[in-house]
Amino acid sequence: MKQKTGILGGTFDPVHNGHLVLADEARRECGLDSILFIPAAVPPHKKAAEVTSFEHRVSMLQIACSLFPSFRCSSIEGGLPEPSYTIDTLKVLLSRMGEKNKYFFIIGCDAFLEIPTWQSYRNVVQLVSFIVSKRKGSDENKLADLAVHLGYTVKDSFTWIGPSGNREIRFLRTVPPDISSTTIRKKIRDNQITAGTIPEKVIEYIKANNLYGAVL
Repeated sequence: MKQKTGILGGTFDPVHNGHLVLADEARRECGLDSILFIPAAVPPHKKAAEVTSFEHRVSMLQIACSLFPSFRCSSIEGGLPEPSYTIDTLKVLLSRMGEKNKYFFIIGCDAFLEIPTWQSYRNVVQLVSFIVSKRKGSDENKLADLAVHLGYTVKDSFTWIGPSGNREIRFLRTVPPDISSTTIRKKIRDNQITAGTIPEKVIEYIKANNLYGAVL
């Protein structure tokens, strides 16, 4: 039987408890065997100078993942052409591990609604299933309209099935905490980081490497 692997991509600048709670809820609700965090080397919507170095972001993720037995971090995008497009990452990932795993792409509802703007988005949808995290005030009609646009049909309140029957969209029942990396970076600069928003060992790494203008 194939292993069910969740993929959580992003800038992770820095990784915070919102990311970790989202991943763990997806693992629990959808019966995933593991979660693979994939930091973007150079996100398509950002300039390289706007983000912390790839090496630091990978190191912070490795620290955070060490706190969860089923979490791990992949630096796969560090060896791919820039910018980091999801379709390219998935093709390489599946070429290496595709026969051993069934992949579920974990994503927030706002980013999910932007899928039609992604590079080769139709191909992305054919490669993976999706686990979508809603937030308070999510527009259910827009989410349903996109699922229909992508060729999915409703199965129940939380699950849509793709045209081939082997891909699905799962909507999480649990709404994870709304934590922003942008806000965290500002709070670190202002020495106002709130307990419980970022793992303590990651904070120690930030302090040791003077990231984000840390004065903690």
